[in-house]
Amino acid sequence: MKRQTLHPFLTTTLATILFGLTATRLLADPISITSDFSAPVTRSGQSGGAVDSNDCGFVPSAPQEVIQVSERMNYLRMSVESEGENPTLLVKGPNGRFCILADSGDGASMSGVWMPGTYEVYVGDEQGQNHQYTLRLSTQQ
Repeated sequence: MKRQTLHPFLTTTLATILFGLTATRLLADPISITSDFSAPVTRSGQSGGAVDSNDCGFVPSAPQEVIQVSERMNYLRMSVESEGENPTLLVKGPNGRFCILADSGDGASMSGVWMPGTYEVYVGDEQGQNHQYTLRLSTQQ
């Protein structure tokens, strides 16, 4: 039986690419929310992606933001504004998956009680376009 082997250059290149993609995602700074969180947090990036979420527009394959909530927050507001007309928020957290659509061109937002855990945030676009976005987290009502 003939055994096939991969060329060492190909193996090294593939390993470098995979490690680089993983390391880039791991190096992204998660947003930490604790009971003394008071100053608003703002992040920006590129909305949209190649994945059709079926209900929340087109999103990237990996979350743009990760939010770590250390204890119950009685009120936290997350909102996104985009240069496009229809940004969406797809949030995967300890209580399930949520889709928030833009409200009449004013962006998308959700607020209320947040339970402890890790939340993955995907900023999408209903038409599959890419636009600059600004994501805000605040405890102000």
